[in-house]
Amino acid sequence: MKIGYARVSTGDQNISSQIHLLEQAGCERIFQDQATGVNDKRPGLQEMLGMLRKDDIVIVYKIDRIFRSFKEMIKLVEFFNNNGVFFSSISQSHFDTSSANGRFILNMFAIFAEFERDLISDRTKEGLANARRRNQTLGRPKGIKPAKKIKYETALHFYKNKNIPIDTACENAGISKTTFYRVDAFYRVLESEKKTADPALKNQVNLLDQIEEIGKKKKIL
Repeated sequence: MKIGYARVSTGDQNISSQIHLLEQAGCERIFQDQATGVNDKRPGLQEMLGMLRKDDIVIVYKIDRIFRSFKEMIKLVEFFNNNGVFFSSISQSHFDTSSANGRFILNMFAIFAEFERDLISDRTKEGLANARRRNQTLGRPKGIKPAKKIKYETALHFYKNKNIPIDTACENAGISKTTFYRVDAFYRVLESEKKTADPALKNQVNLLDQIEEIGKKKKIL
């Protein structure tokens, strides 16, 4: 069953255009929310999540209509995966988990989120230990933000596996070419500074193997 979800912010009058596009996409039922600036519960979304069944397809006009943050994206994608629900964006065709490429992208988000949590945890523990020894207070470690890292890896995947120009790959992944090259340079410098390979970085290169393993362990409710 195709199920649509539409959301607008206060003062945004585009809900009707979203609903029209969702109807054209074949949605049999459409849930909607309008932000008030105070109420953050999104009853329409909650109702939709409660009625989803295995093999349903959640369709949105753009992913920012349902995902308001990276953290929320990971949480909802995990929910969809665990319940055998597919997800698709009308205006961003590469976000379609009914296709192999779409599954790759969204599962990659989950992999990087887990990697980032582990990395931050390890760095925090190491930093606190060093701070205790030096009696210093450490700030937040600098690096590439998770969302930017994901967009870079997505563009790299498009470029290497879909045989398209880097400009097109970056556009599809939602990252500027300048930012892509900056992140790429960051990783090249990081790699050159290491005498031995970091197992965590190897896991980034072998994303497809990790995704296949996640698929084997995934529980369908």
